[in-house]
Amino acid sequence: SEAIPPPPGYDPSKRPGDERFATVGVRIGAALLDGVVSVVLMLPVLIPYLADVFDDIDAGGDGTNVEVPASFLAGSIVIGIAWILMVAFVGATPGKLMLGLRITTADGATTPPGMGPAVLRALPSLAGLIPLIGQLIPVGFVVASLVWVSRDPERRSAYDRIANTRVVRKSYLTTAPGQTD
Repeated sequence: SEAIPPPPGYDPSKRPGDERFATVGVRIGAALLDGVVSVVLMLPVLIPYLADVFDDIDAGGDGTNVEVPASFLAGSIVIGIAWILMVAFVGATPGKLMLGLRITTADGATTPPGMGPAVLRALPSLAGLIPLIGQLIPVGFVVASLVWVSRDPERRSAYDRIANTRVVRKSYLTTAPGQTD
């Protein structure tokens, strides 16, 4: 395969070494924290929904007759957009922020990566909305990501490959003169 030329302004001295890239365990931890934050944000919708499911079960049903509220879909969309905006303009999701990680451009040093890479990183998750086979796509990306992150020297996931990004430890990033962190 043909090598991708470095981006304008690329400085190899600022490119992180292997120890600077987030490990599999840290990335899984960040994803779990993102999940916990998402559930906490959705509690106002989840609690009444789950109460209705349990009421249906108590009444002899199996819980599947309870309609998922539109507010659940709306809340999920709002959280998804918030995560995309955070990646684009902060360089991390809440889980990555809590664990001291940042998403960078291909140079491994420029963060936040901007709106294009943020949207590209979200595409596999959005594929989950496709009827019938949609749920298989995000699961496949998670599995591929675990394999790639554990074998790639730069620990790039499937999401990183789509968006040409890297996930690095914030402590290895340098702040440019005049830039605040």
